[in-house]
Amino acid sequence: MARITSEQRQKTQNDLLHKGRELFIQYGFFKTSIDDIVQACGIAKGSFYTYYSSKEELYYAVLRKEEAIKKEIIEEIMRETLPLKELLIRFFEKSWQAIEGNPFLRSVYQRGEFERIVARLPQELLDEHAREDLEDSVEFVNWLQAQGITETDPEVLIGLFRTVILIPLHRAEIGEEIFPKMMAKMIACLAEGLTKEA
Repeated sequence: MARITSEQRQKTQNDLLHKGRELFIQYGFFKTSIDDIVQACGIAKGSFYTYYSSKEELYYAVLRKEEAIKKEIIEEIMRETLPLKELLIRFFEKSWQAIEGNPFLRSVYQRGEFERIVARLPQELLDEHAREDLEDSVEFVNWLQAQGITETDPEVLIGLFRTVILIPLHRAEIGEEIFPKMMAKMIACLAEGLTKEA
């Protein structure tokens, strides 16, 4: 039996992430089976388990890959030389547009599957995710405070960032017509409030 090369392993793993993402978007997590995924990838079912111990772990791996956009946005903002208020506006706009333009991230929350999926994941994966997320956020908050942001509580800032990033998931409830105007106004008000001296 021929040995699988590292290139073949990498290709199979990429296929699992790519095909898994497509199926999760199209059918949702609970209507997508491991059989569907391996059939789409053209591999045996047993091969799936050499990469992921469950469908939940594959889903989590896809989610982590998609969430990498947040780190890219933060790194891009930290390279900018704009005034602080404009930096904040750009960060908020880029963040919510990234979620709006990503069908996988939208589906994570809009289908109401997220909490049920998370409940099935190993606790160590969730702890690692929370730690990395906090480390990235705190580094960005410290940088913003060095630029002169007026809010001193990191938890308040992180909470504000998460709120703005998740609001697009409620676009239909807010109203399609008013949503872009509402987001522009809210982002402008937040940027003003976070840069204005008391």
